[in-house]
Amino acid sequence: MLALGALALHAVTAGRYGYFRDELYFIACAHHLAWGYVDQPPLVAFAAWLAQPFGFALLALRAAPMLAAALTVVTVVALTRELGGGRFAQWTAGVLTLLLPAYLLLGNTLTTTSFEPLTWTLTVYCVLRLVRSAQPYWWIALALVVAFGLYGKYTIALWVFALVIGLLATPQRRVLATPWSAGAAGIALLLVTPNILWQGAHGWPMLQVLSGDAAHRPELQNGVLLDARGFFTNTAAFLVEQMLVANPLAAPIWAGGIIAPFCLRSLKAARFIAIAALVAFAVAIAAEAKGYYVAGLYGSLVACGSVWLERCALSVRRTLASAAVACGLVAMPFAIPVLPVQGLVAYSAALHLTGNAGSQQHLVQPAFAEEFGWNRLARDVARVYAALPPSQRRAATIYADTYGDAGALDFFGPRYRLPPAISSQNSYYLWGTHGASGRVLIAIGATRIAYLRRYYRRVRLVATSFDPYRWIVEGPAPIYVCTQPIAPLQSIWPHLRWYGA
Repeated sequence: MLALGALALHAVTAGRYGYFRDELYFIACAHHLAWGYVDQPPLVAFAAWLAQPFGFALLALRAAPMLAAALTVVTVVALTRELGGGRFAQWTAGVLTLLLPAYLLLGNTLTTTSFEPLTWTLTVYCVLRLVRSAQPYWWIALALVVAFGLYGKYTIALWVFALVIGLLATPQRRVLATPWSAGAAGIALLLVTPNILWQGAHGWPMLQVLSGDAAHRPELQNGVLLDARGFFTNTAAFLVEQMLVANPLAAPIWAGGIIAPFCLRSLKAARFIAIAALVAFAVAIAAEAKGYYVAGLYGSLVACGSVWLERCALSVRRTLASAAVACGLVAMPFAIPVLPVQGLVAYSAALHLTGNAGSQQHLVQPAFAEEFGWNRLARDVARVYAALPPSQRRAATIYADTYGDAGALDFFGPRYRLPPAISSQNSYYLWGTHGASGRVLIAIGATRIAYLRRYYRRVRLVATSFDPYRWIVEGPAPIYVCTQPIAPLQSIWPHLRWYGA
């Protein structure tokens, strides 16, 4: 019932706003299906490709993450039951998982992280079944889950590493002392070999993406860092973000999932889960990772914590569960578009999150802000394109410095008769210049403008595309017309390349 509720909730809200910037990139990737991409494994591109017969409509595009969100609820409930949780624990775990802010957001948007709550929780379920039954077929199931997770996002490798450490630190280490463990690792490795070969053939670009991402962490338009710089500030930001990702008033429950296995005899078998969570947190902090990189582990912690909560006094159970559910409901509009956008702005103002001291009210959720302005961008670029003299228009190439802008122009551009866009970021760089001469370049965005000024004698800012809802992340997008190149675009192209987010 809860899973169907989750599916229905996502289905009725999936098309309320617009396409997330990465989704437009994934649609472009779906037109270039491959075993790998510069910045991601191929699963999300394949999920986008499945929506192609439906014109990449939002409901079709987000069908896979919606299904994953529903299955995550099912898996968390099953894990809770496997840990000895009764009816109260199972319902608590299911409801909290459904309302977890990060899981709502990931289930309503196609991203590389959308499948992590499901795959990370399934991994724990398979390991727990191995601990309980030692049946070899659970090794095969585990290998399949891990391989699927790796095709979604490589960070599941962190969770597998953490679980191995958790097992080694507990008596459950005995499950590793079997040839089946090596066999499962071999099966998973074999299944992901095509992607490994693709990465190797292209010079391991994912490593360059991670390096570029760390070097170019973005800053919000309001001056607040989206990712903090420096170990101690990043650690503080990481810990604060865990509260936002996983519901601050649910913290006593999922934190209880870490503590309770060391206090309750009935949860002794779950100690490897608690240790794994601590290891994952420690590695993520040491690597100065983004806070949502470990979001997948909260389903398992909620399951453990709900079993602990069921054994507490009735007043404690009611208080903690009610507070967590209430907080989840209050936070829901910031995680899933249950409100129209203007309603969300008004709701944010009512909570004093925007519009304070007479300032202008804004959309404060960065993820939602990334769903606006894309059609407007294509229309604004089309106006610049149409205003060019015919001789220049025939030679014009549309260049976007980010994959988000390029994906938007490729998706919305045809309705304005724009030619395909090129970009030098990530996989767009590999797709090349489409044979364009580059004599006239309509360039969108400012991140590469310093490079363009090196290779074009004349660079003019002719327009700016602005959407009031997208102010918090990228802000206005400048549009330049670049002419009189010092070399053909094919020669300039390698100097424009950049890998990173």
